[in-house]
Amino acid sequence: MKKIIALLSAAMLSAASVTAFAAEINESTDSKQADVTISTSVAPAYTVSIPVNANVAFNAAETDFGSVSLESARLAPNKAVEVTITSDFDLNNSADNTAVIPYTLKATKGTATETVGTGYSAKLQNTGDKVALTINIAQADWDAAAAGDYSDTVTFNIAYVDAV
Repeated sequence: MKKIIALLSAAMLSAASVTAFAAEINESTDSKQADVTISTSVAPAYTVSIPVNANVAFNAAETDFGSVSLESARLAPNKAVEVTITSDFDLNNSADNTAVIPYTLKATKGTATETVGTGYSAKLQNTGDKVALTINIAQADWDAAAAGDYSDTVTFNIAYVDAV
């Protein structure tokens, strides 16, 4: 047991931090000053909020799907958080996979609204930036729908990218 304690003590001492001295100034040094550099590195960090599961009421032409928002961000200059949305944009009947209800997603960022297709992306740079989403189903598609339960999966991919 004493050997284990001695080995652990030696390992701890060898791992201990030692202060490094970069420059010495003494009476025989020509210049009585020295410059040193202090540096650090701050890693990027961000939190993105995405919508939760949504339930669309029968015959609803438009349903709020929430938003994608940059809740907090510490990004490097000229960097952004890119959110890419993928889906087949068909609600599939759980009992009959040939029965579908097509839908669209509309994305509003600021005052601009556009229809989302597979591969749609938005770049968010500042805390509070957001893209509001709505689910849209045409009345003709509701009228043609077979009875049953329908669902689809929307995937949100998040990446740290160049802002331009």
